[in-house]
Amino acid sequence: MLFARRNDVSTRGPLSWMPRLASLLLLLPTLGASTTAFTQPLPVAGNEDAAQYSRHTNFRVINLAPGAIATYPDINTPGQVAFSMVNGGRTTGFFFNGMVVKPIGSLGGGMTYANDLNDAGQIAGTSVNEHGIETAFVWSAGGGMLDIRAEPGRGRSYGWAINNRGIVTGSFGDAARPFRWSIGSGVEDLGVTPAFAQPSGRVLNDAGLIAGVTTIDDEFTRAFAWTRASGLVDIDTLGSVESNPVAVGAGGEVAGNRLASWDDGGDRPFLWSRATGMVDLGIGRGTTAWVNAMTPGLHIAGGIGYSDGRQRAMSWTRRTGMRELGTLGGRTSVARGVNGRGQIVGFAENKAGAMRAFVWSAGGGMLDLNRLLRRAPPTLVLDHALAINDRGEIVASSNAGLVLLRPDHGRKSGHTVGPLVAPQAIAVGAPLRASVSFVDGDRIGTRSVDWSWGDGSSGAARKISERGGVASANASHSFSAPGNYTVAATVIDREGRGTVVSQDVEVTGP
Repeated sequence: MLFARRNDVSTRGPLSWMPRLASLLLLLPTLGASTTAFTQPLPVAGNEDAAQYSRHTNFRVINLAPGAIATYPDINTPGQVAFSMVNGGRTTGFFFNGMVVKPIGSLGGGMTYANDLNDAGQIAGTSVNEHGIETAFVWSAGGGMLDIRAEPGRGRSYGWAINNRGIVTGSFGDAARPFRWSIGSGVEDLGVTPAFAQPSGRVLNDAGLIAGVTTIDDEFTRAFAWTRASGLVDIDTLGSVESNPVAVGAGGEVAGNRLASWDDGGDRPFLWSRATGMVDLGIGRGTTAWVNAMTPGLHIAGGIGYSDGRQRAMSWTRRTGMRELGTLGGRTSVARGVNGRGQIVGFAENKAGAMRAFVWSAGGGMLDLNRLLRRAPPTLVLDHALAINDRGEIVASSNAGLVLLRPDHGRKSGHTVGPLVAPQAIAVGAPLRASVSFVDGDRIGTRSVDWSWGDGSSGAARKISERGGVASANASHSFSAPGNYTVAATVIDREGRGTVVSQDVEVTGP
C-alpha cells in the first residue's frame, strides 16, 4: 500500500492541514527486534450477528482506484465511498455511488482532498482553487462542488467534517478560525476568545456539537467543544500539553488523544462528556495508547504501543474497558475502524512479517481478509483495512490500489483486477514487460485490455489468456527517453466498464 506523505510526521501531533492522513501515518507500525507475541484476543462483548459474519462471510472485491492514498477513505451506511488518490503528481477526489467511481472535480486547481462523507452522499473537503489557494467545499452528485470559503479572495479555508444534516465544520483565514456552515446559514465564525488562538473545527455529530483543537499561549494544543448554547469551551480538564479530538458520540461525547506532558511516554486516549469532564482511558499493558475511530454509541478502536516497538489493536467500551485484539501471528496490529455491530478492521502483521488487512469480531476473533475473498486474482494482496460500515462493507488498500469489499450475497459483480506487475526501474531502450491478472466475477467475459505507457503511446493487448478462472494479459514496451512514467492497464468488460490498475516506472538513461 502507498500513502502520500505531504511532509515529515512527528509523534507530537497531526500535520498542520491534513490531520486525518497524518494520524494514519503516525500509527503505521514501528517494527523492531522480534519478541514473543501476546496470546490471541481477549474476549470483548459483541453482537452474535457480527460473530456469524466473521466466521461465514466471503467478500467480493470492487476495484476503486489505483495510486497513493491521499486522505482517509470514508464509507457511509448505504455503501458509498469518498476518497482521494495521488496519480501523476495530482491529488484527485473521487466518489463511488455504489455502482461506479467518478471524480468530484476541483475548484480550479490540481488538488482535491475528500475529507468526510455523510449518509446523503455529500462530501466535505478542501480543494486548491485557480489561484493556488486551499478552499473548503461541499460536494453532492446533484449540485457538484460548492465553494464555502468564509472570505472570498482572503486566505485559505479547510473543510474537515460533515454530518448527516449537511452541516460542515472546518477552519478559515490565516488564524485558522473554526467555522460552522450550512446551506441555510452560510459560514458562521465560531468565535475566538482571548485565551484561544489558531483553533480549527475537526469533527461533529448530528446534533451539531463541534469538536476541534486550539493553541493556548502559543504552546499548548487543547481540544475544545462548541455548541450554540455553550459557545467555545476548553474541554481538557486534565491539563494536557496536547489534546486532539478524533470523534464525537451521539450524546455529545468527545473521544481523542492527549499528551500529558512533554516528557511523557506518548499519547493517551480520552473520553469527555459534560457530566464527567475529560477521563483518561488508560494505556492497558503498554506505554502508550490512542483512539483511531469511535461509533456514535461509544465503541472505540485504536492501538496500544509498547516500549520495544510492538503495537496491538485495541477495543474499548464502557462495559468491557480496554482490550487487546491480538495479531495475525506477528508482532504488531492496529485497529483503524469500527462499526455499530462491534466489527473492527485494521492491519496486522502475519507470521511471515507481512502486513495484512483484518476484520475482528468478538465471536470470530481476528481474521485475515485475504482468506475471505471470493473469486479474486491470486496476485491481489490486501494490506490495510481502513473503514467499515454497519452493513459490513470494508474499504481496504491493496497492491492494486484502493478496493471495496462487499459481503458476497450471490449478486453479480464485474471484474476484480490484480496489480499491474512490471519492473519499477528500467533503462532507456530496454523492453519493459508488464502483466495483469483478473477475474470475471459475473462471468460475462472480457472485451479487451488496453495498455497505456505514460509516454503518449498505448495499445490493446494482442492476447488474453485464461486458466482456472483467472485471466491474464501481457505487454511489452520500450521507452525512448529517461523519466518517470505511469504505466496503466484498463480491463474492459463486455458492457464497456473499465477497471484501471497502474504502476510508476523510472526509466534511466544509458
